[in-house]
Amino acid sequence: MTKTHGIRPNLGQFLWLVTNTIFVGLAVGVERTVVPLLGHSIYHVGALLTLSFIASFGLAKAPLNLVAGRWSDRVGRRPVLIAGWLFGIPVVGLLLLVQTWWAVIVANLFLGANQAFAWTMTINAQLDIAGPRQRGMAMGINEATGYIGVAIATWLAVYVTRWGGLLRAPFVLEAGVVVGGLVTSLWFIRDTRDFVLTETRTGVTRSHDRAVREHTAWQSFVFASFRQPSLSVSSWAGLTNKLADTVAWGAMPLFLAARGMSLIDIGWVSGSYTVAWGISQFGTGALSDIIGRKRPIVTGFGLLGAGLIGLTLVHGMWGWVPLAVLSGLGMALLYPNLNSTVSDVAPADRRGSILGVYRLWRDGGYFVGGLLVGGLVALFGARWAIDIIGIIVLLMTLVLAWRLQETHHWAGSRPAAQSQAGRS
Repeated sequence: MTKTHGIRPNLGQFLWLVTNTIFVGLAVGVERTVVPLLGHSIYHVGALLTLSFIASFGLAKAPLNLVAGRWSDRVGRRPVLIAGWLFGIPVVGLLLLVQTWWAVIVANLFLGANQAFAWTMTINAQLDIAGPRQRGMAMGINEATGYIGVAIATWLAVYVTRWGGLLRAPFVLEAGVVVGGLVTSLWFIRDTRDFVLTETRTGVTRSHDRAVREHTAWQSFVFASFRQPSLSVSSWAGLTNKLADTVAWGAMPLFLAARGMSLIDIGWVSGSYTVAWGISQFGTGALSDIIGRKRPIVTGFGLLGAGLIGLTLVHGMWGWVPLAVLSGLGMALLYPNLNSTVSDVAPADRRGSILGVYRLWRDGGYFVGGLLVGGLVALFGARWAIDIIGIIVLLMTLVLAWRLQETHHWAGSRPAAQSQAGRS
């Protein structure tokens, strides 16, 4: 069945996917401020163990991105999305019923699976619907709404903690989020396989498409990780931006707490970073459909690195909040547009697999970051951890400026008739 691509002609289904993405963001946002402080204040574990929950999250999410992407190319997006929300059930059970630090670690393995399956599928489904012309806009909307959900949950978790304590109240909120995500997936979201078939049939064929369609899982991994320049540097950049987010998730609350900040004020600084990241993506994704992917990505890495280093050079809310916002704006410029770059290069019917490789590298940054940042905090303190990762981010800015190719003109955005003429 031929489908008309575009957000407006498919607005109802697109908005249900937006709703589900908000639930995905809420699910992970509950933990961003609460869990590092839970390990520090309630379970009294050291810095390396405190950040081990982020490592367990990345350990599950990174490889399962690859599984989810390849599976979705075979069976469709919706079954994988539903599976993702089913993984959310043990997250809530462990956090509410088993009050030990090891339960937090195991719960985050399941949360990583939830995010790998559910968020990856909302991305793929919205890219399927939008088509090549609105790919950047679709990615911007997806990431914006997801991270607005993260920001809302960051704030809500802090306030319900004041009311009900660290051990239970945030995770009751988490239970409601999982129910909402599962209900919308089962009742309101349809599969997008017909959009993929239409794009495959009418889109521009590039020289590498046929080979990519015949790749095994290992060949797809090698192609996207090392052989294709824009895919490989996007993968490394994705890992680096998650190192930075590990700092914001794990080291920043510890850095602020050591300077006498209250839980509410820490929530405001962390939430300001996340909401700036989230809201700005409404514009930064669409911007890349106009000016291309490379300039926003390189600029974003520069702002992110500068913002992180700047956080350690000032004192007080007047400095921390603006620099958190600057870091969030940098994330907004780079984050959706790395996804769009990968989607430009990937054939439509292998988009899930190629995006899965990119997201394997990207979310592997949580595993690497959980160990690296945790080790840096334990050895040198949170301030040095933030500065070192900030320097790594600035170095990646230079690598991207040198190696990343502009891919927007590869997206096959010509009308179908012209595309077919070009192949004949």
